[in-house]
Amino acid sequence: MAILRITKYGEPILRQKLKPVSYDEIAPQLPQLLKDMEETCLAVRGVGLAANQIGLPLRLAVILLPGEKEDDPPTKYVIINPEIIAKHGEKIEEEGCLSLPGLWAEVPRATDVTVKYLDENGQAHTKRARGLLAKAFQHEVDHLDGKLFVDLVDPKLKPEVKKIIKKLRAKWD
Repeated sequence: MAILRITKYGEPILRQKLKPVSYDEIAPQLPQLLKDMEETCLAVRGVGLAANQIGLPLRLAVILLPGEKEDDPPTKYVIINPEIIAKHGEKIEEEGCLSLPGLWAEVPRATDVTVKYLDENGQAHTKRARGLLAKAFQHEVDHLDGKLFVDLVDPKLKPEVKKIIKKLRAKWD
């Protein structure tokens, strides 16, 4: 397993809308890739990691929801070719991103989503999610669509967010 380099704001791959992948074509590399993505996500205390955040143009992501207790293992979701098919409600909450380390901003997200995806075994799922899982699904699908959470910030606050990003970029690898 390996901890992979995470792409940062400004790198072109983060703005690419990724095309669906063929499960059969990526299946041979999935076990190692998913282990590396999970290890990377856990190493930086993330909740999710999309393939383009490690420089790969694959429409897949991992989500690792923290366990209820500190020692509990995370609940893992592998989402391949995810598509949000329904959204309900809205809540504005603080959000961050591994590709924008150090930046937190309030953004609106649906409180309830339904997502279609394939898992690491190629099995199709339709999952309804609320709370942190709903937020994570939306965040990761946005990544795969070439969008970042800062795109959702209130337009009045965007000039301030841009100033903060400029300061933070000097600290990124």
